[in-house]
Amino acid sequence: MKLIRFLILLLLPVFLIAQNQALIEVGSFNIEWFPCKEDGQLMQKYGINLRNPPQGNSTDIPALFQLLKKLDIELLGVVEIVDTKLFAEKAKEYLGPQYKFIYAPSKSSQKVGFLYDSSVLELKEPPQVYMDVALNPDSWLRPALRGYFKYKPNGFDFHAIIVHLKAAPSGWKTRKKQWQALEKIITNLENKSGDKDIILMGDFNNVSKLGFNEFLPRINKWRFYWATHELLEDSLVTNYWQPDFTKEHIEGSLIDQIFVSSDAKFEMVPNSVKVGGVCAEGKKSYEGPDLPDYYEKISDHCPVFVSFKADVDND
Repeated sequence: MKLIRFLILLLLPVFLIAQNQALIEVGSFNIEWFPCKEDGQLMQKYGINLRNPPQGNSTDIPALFQLLKKLDIELLGVVEIVDTKLFAEKAKEYLGPQYKFIYAPSKSSQKVGFLYDSSVLELKEPPQVYMDVALNPDSWLRPALRGYFKYKPNGFDFHAIIVHLKAAPSGWKTRKKQWQALEKIITNLENKSGDKDIILMGDFNNVSKLGFNEFLPRINKWRFYWATHELLEDSLVTNYWQPDFTKEHIEGSLIDQIFVSSDAKFEMVPNSVKVGGVCAEGKKSYEGPDLPDYYEKISDHCPVFVSFKADVDND
């Protein structure tokens, strides 16, 4: 199975180029506490006072944006952005003035947003913040953000929703309520919008004993395609976590997801889901001196993204 998928991925770009087909890549990336990362003192400067402040380094900003430039993703949903102004400035500095950043204002110190190439994509209407996902307006949980994008000048248009659900196994009770809020959002969007192309993505923190069954019942009910299941088939992960903070040992898991509505799946390029950064190496764990520089400098998560045919719109 892996060999077949490898051959498909190897030959697919050649086939698409031969067809002169325009593509865009849409993805999600948890950029760990940007720009603080593991720098507890820098967190305090932003008013973040954790019970046990980390003692590591801040984000290696050049390394981060060199990675993003290499990946060349046209629309990237991002989470854990602490300094939104700095993120927007550095995106323009490293990626070009055409890159725009929008985000959801909230009480949370970690913002969710979209970084997009405005020379390729047009934001068709003002973005919508869904505080329902934060459960109440005064919550420190993160809201969801929706942007309605269109490939210029007359191509694929779609709703993109970025989320960052409550963390930890004990957070399942909260995540369950957040999924209920998401169901109302998706249902209303499909019923009231003239466009049913929807891409739902982000850090879903599906780390309870239920694992993927935290979301599968709803995804199946909505008839959405679990795009990141393709990573699972190839034994790839999207993030690394440290089970024991006294040991230099990290393990991989798959908690960053992309879900595609049945309408949007017509534009999705089959078998095109990819993961960047250290996760692309496919290792399940790292120990001691083998801890990757990526994990130390950029994030404990990796960007995950998928390709869509941009110059057609089958709805």
